[in-house]
Amino acid sequence: MISNSPRRILVSLLALGTFGLAGCGGVASTDALRVGSQSVSADFLATILTQLGDAGQITIEYGQVAPDASRSVLNALYRGEATKELLANYGEEVTEADRTKVRTQVSQDPAFSNLGEDLQDLIISLNAGDLALARLSAPSEKDLQAMYELSPASLGMMCVAHLVVEEESTARKALDEVNAGAKFADVAGKYSIEPGADESGGVLGSEDGDCIPLADYQTQFDKDFVAGALTAKAGVPTGPVKSSFGYHVIYVRPFDDVKLSATTLMKTNPGEFLISGFMATADVKVGSKYGRYNPATGTFVAN
Repeated sequence: MISNSPRRILVSLLALGTFGLAGCGGVASTDALRVGSQSVSADFLATILTQLGDAGQITIEYGQVAPDASRSVLNALYRGEATKELLANYGEEVTEADRTKVRTQVSQDPAFSNLGEDLQDLIISLNAGDLALARLSAPSEKDLQAMYELSPASLGMMCVAHLVVEEESTARKALDEVNAGAKFADVAGKYSIEPGADESGGVLGSEDGDCIPLADYQTQFDKDFVAGALTAKAGVPTGPVKSSFGYHVIYVRPFDDVKLSATTLMKTNPGEFLISGFMATADVKVGSKYGRYNPATGTFVAN
């Protein structure tokens, strides 16, 4: 959905994540980030930060930008470059009609013309990319299964069961039982301290099914638990994983167990699920001075 106010667009741009950059002055002309064939130079990042400062959207004092502001901008730039790469993978592209539609809407606000040219182009590009993403169709069940079995999070959702206990030794004992052939649901019901685990078998689901959008995991779940879930393979119990709640054994459920939920959820918004999964699993390279991307939170963090 396109906002017709550049001010709201800028707020959205700055609210997409967190990443640290010491300042926008004197940055070497090297890549700030690269994903696949797409890249963003440090000079371009510096230019966008400067133009955001000129627009009064961020504060720049003595050539220094607040870390949270530059982190957020880099996160937005990552989404933009990841969108280009994902669209290319699916044979879709941003059209001139997409750009024209966005340009027409944002130009209705007189303040847009006062923004820097690079910032205007970026706002148009990001929104046009979202229009192209919205045209992506859900992959076939066969393709979804192949993606899921290679990397479950690539679907932009998680279909997970878990058990949580207070002691690491108990988690290891439970893990051993599952690896010896016991059903995960039975072991979760036996050991997990989570209320209702004896009935749910440890399944983490929503009202609509057994799969939950990855974005919900990134914003609502313990980040250490999410990090563990992201490394798990389908049908393979993983652990112990320590979180603020205790020690977990995580079980990404086999595709056959969740295919109805996964295919149904994917069809609700294919482009958004696919870009979320792509960003979480892509090999994104970040300049060492800028930090790293943390897929467990969907944000950039300091090294």
